[in-house]
Amino acid sequence: MKPCISVGLLLLVATFHLRAETLIETAACAACHGDRGQGNSALGAPRLAGQQPDYLLRQLQAFKNGQRGYDPQDSHGAQMRAVIADLADSQLEPLAHYYAQQTAARTEPASGVAAGRGEALYQGICAACHGPGAEGFAHLKTANLRILDAGYLDRQLTHYTQGLRGAEAHADELGVWMRGIALQVRSAEDRQAIIDYLVGLPATAASDSPR
Repeated sequence: MKPCISVGLLLLVATFHLRAETLIETAACAACHGDRGQGNSALGAPRLAGQQPDYLLRQLQAFKNGQRGYDPQDSHGAQMRAVIADLADSQLEPLAHYYAQQTAARTEPASGVAAGRGEALYQGICAACHGPGAEGFAHLKTANLRILDAGYLDRQLTHYTQGLRGAEAHADELGVWMRGIALQVRSAEDRQAIIDYLVGLPATAASDSPR
């Protein structure tokens, strides 16, 4: 029994060590995104809790590699890029999975706006990649849009159309693709209609399994 106990203790120590490292890594993130990844719309920091882990990892890598946050006009992106620069590549995947596994209340209530037009626009432009329920697809590394606040959604769509995000000279393949999709939203009114629809959705789809 002694060898089994020794192995068990080693595994327990290793688990606590990994947990401690994760908590240390998240300390810088918590200042803006909250201790459970709940986000802070006042700071422009999106909710991370419950986000698709592969999407989070892809975005962390994009910040690290200068594929996102490359334009100084994107002040939030530039700030994120500076924070991520201090993390090792090996830290990014545990960090993404840590936040994806968190649960937190949505920081912004549903808008209550009648968004039938927004739903039609969303289904026609966005649903192929982000899903008919806007929950994102792991295999496509696309974001769960249901958990994001209106200000963040508006800023990212605007940045895509302006080339502050997704520019061919800087961005990865998915970023460039998303910019092309964002350019299909023809007017500020259409963009707002899509946003109104998304923020009116509950953060968790009815068909989602509990975390």
